[in-house]
Amino acid sequence: MRKKEIILYVLVLIIITFMFSACVSAPSKNKELKNIGVTRDNPLLQYFTKLHPDNEVILCGQEDVNNDNTKDLVIIYRVSKTKNAMKIVIAKEHNYKCSNEVPAPMENQIIKFKNIDDKDQIEVIVSGSKNGQVGYAIFRLQNMKIVNLFGNDMEDCC
Repeated sequence: MRKKEIILYVLVLIIITFMFSACVSAPSKNKELKNIGVTRDNPLLQYFTKLHPDNEVILCGQEDVNNDNTKDLVIIYRVSKTKNAMKIVIAKEHNYKCSNEVPAPMENQIIKFKNIDDKDQIEVIVSGSKNGQVGYAIFRLQNMKIVNLFGNDMEDCC
C-alpha cells in the first residue's frame, strides 16, 4: 500500500509541474503572436529592432510616406512604462534610415494614411489614448523629420 501512495504522489507532482510550466510559458507565446500590423520578417521592422532591441514594437503601418514608390514603415514602440514613441523607417533600395522620434499614444493606438492636401507626400494620422484621454495628430515626413501638421489633445495621450 505504501508503494502505491508514493507512485500516486509522484504522478500528482509530475502533473502539477507540467501544468505550471505550461501556464508560465503561455504569455511569451501570446506576445510573439501579437498582431503588430506587419509580419515579424519585414525587413524594415528587422532593421528597426536591430537598432532598438530593448523597445517593444506595439504597432506598425506600411505605406509610401515620402513619395518614392517604396513602402516605408511607421512604428509605434514602447520607450518605458510611461512613454511610447513613433519613428518612420524609410526604404531606399535596400538601405534603411530612421526618422526622428516623436511621442506616441500609450493605449488604443491607430495608424492611418491619407493624402489630405493632394501634395506629394502622404500624411500619417495617429490616434490613441492614455488614462481615458483621447487624442490624434496628423504628421508628414519632411527631410527625414516627422513634422506635426495638426493635433488635438495629443499631449494628453502620449
